[in-house]
Amino acid sequence: MADGVWDWRGSLPETSVMGADLVFDIGATDPQVAAFQGERRRRKADAVYVDMKRQILLGDLTPTSPITEQSLAQTYNCSQSTIREALLTLQEDGLVIRRGYQGTFVTQTTNDEAIILFRLRLNIETAAVDRITPNITQEQLDTLREIAQQYDSIRAKRDKIGISEADIAFHMTMLRFADMPVLEPVLLRTLLHLHRFIITRHTRNLVWIDKITASHHDLIDAIATKDPDRARKMTIQHATTNTIEVTEEVRMEVFAKI
Repeated sequence: MADGVWDWRGSLPETSVMGADLVFDIGATDPQVAAFQGERRRRKADAVYVDMKRQILLGDLTPTSPITEQSLAQTYNCSQSTIREALLTLQEDGLVIRRGYQGTFVTQTTNDEAIILFRLRLNIETAAVDRITPNITQEQLDTLREIAQQYDSIRAKRDKIGISEADIAFHMTMLRFADMPVLEPVLLRTLLHLHRFIITRHTRNLVWIDKITASHHDLIDAIATKDPDRARKMTIQHATTNTIEVTEEVRMEVFAKI
């Protein structure tokens, strides 16, 4: 893919994070060994982070779930320092909150927060489309189409986490093409929490829409015309389109207020 593409596939582990502890003897003094030890610990922490993020996005871990470093270290067969590193990354994403001696808790997106997040997403993405549409290159269009095709392939497998990662990759790549780096962490967290909001609200009642109105491909086609007004309208339509049918409560309490 072209430079500037949001790297998302590396965050999807090929193997289970369960297994032997990857941390070497902390008493090692050789600098090279110590560096390797730190790298292995970081990889383990990344794996724990990915697995816990998956559980939070799917609603398997909730605000009422007990989370302690000791129990997680036993579950993942690793050190508490590795768990602490993973939890800090989850906290940076806003998926957990650490309250000192009280412990660590999974956060929850409210209806009011979801409305603000949707509006924030619309503001960022319409601004990005305004910037890229007049000067979009064929190479950039091809890159976006490739990611859109990957999204479709993953969606066909009904992989909720996979389509979340692919959708984030698409929109973060578009923002990167717009050269708005300050907004990247903002949009990343916004998309992550909106995906979690939709998925967890429908965990037990997912109704997949057969044909997506205003799909990624439709958005790309609109951008390809180099007509900013058309691309902006499609961006708004796309942002308020879902891959699953939302409940009446979510439709009235959130989408009706966007």
